[in-house]
Amino acid sequence: MKPVRNPLASRRRQPLPADQEPRYFSAQVSQARRFFLDLNPISRRELTVVSGGCEHCLPDYEIKRGGFPFPTIEFVARGTGRLWLRDQEYALLPGTVFVYGRGLPHRIRSDAKNPLVKYFVAFTGPTGRKVTDPFQLVPGRIVCVTHPEQIQQVFDDLIRHGRGDHPDRARMGTVALRYLMMKIGDVAVPYGENAGRAFATYQRCRQFIEEHYAELRGLQEVAAGCHVNLSYLCRLFQRFGRERPFRYLQHLRMNRAAELLQHSGRLVKEVADELGFSDPGNFSRAFQRTFGLPPERLRRIKS
Repeated sequence: MKPVRNPLASRRRQPLPADQEPRYFSAQVSQARRFFLDLNPISRRELTVVSGGCEHCLPDYEIKRGGFPFPTIEFVARGTGRLWLRDQEYALLPGTVFVYGRGLPHRIRSDAKNPLVKYFVAFTGPTGRKVTDPFQLVPGRIVCVTHPEQIQQVFDDLIRHGRGDHPDRARMGTVALRYLMMKIGDVAVPYGENAGRAFATYQRCRQFIEEHYAELRGLQEVAAGCHVNLSYLCRLFQRFGRERPFRYLQHLRMNRAAELLQHSGRLVKEVADELGFSDPGNFSRAFQRTFGLPPERLRRIKS
């Protein structure tokens, strides 16, 4: 690896000190899609994408650093390996997300028999940490994601923006980065729990709700259908989800109600009956809490 000086910085910008220059990019790859956007960002007021990409690591891939000048998110799409963050060692598996940055020693090694394919994005700006804090994506953090294919899709979009010919590629990259952070937060679970029995039960319960929400009348029916008790169901959603199971069920039911009101021509009372609301008034109040307008008004909106 060689230190890369920024050939694109304007003359008014001061170059980074030699001991702060990022070491881009590893040569221990069989193929890669990588980009630079701003190696020497002068604005510290906004989140800024520095660089990013995707790397197919060679069997002997190994990188060791005492730190990195920018917070960097890495995501394992395929393959296996090992990670050392500070003094902790972790197994790298598909769906692993980890973050390093300035002053954080780290070492990444690919499995020779199953080389890593990983994505990364480096960024800066004082809002970067504030943006990541709600999702715990701060340097030193490692999590697993429940839908790695969704994270990979967002990373691919970010790379397309970074390598594209659009004059606003930097702004588009920042928008993609913000969405990436939010998406990771939405599907992240604590490291090591992705393959556990409890998480598998959570996924099964969530899928059951997704498939049967229209006929479900409450959480007791969800718990019975999933063969778990109600309190355990709630604990699973509190541990792995982003909202309580009742709110998730209600969200899906209200979306179904909106579709019926908009396209079926049914009366509010008929839709309430179909979704199991014995009192149309309760249905109307639940609908308005969800969407901000009463169901009768939605019926009058023409597509």
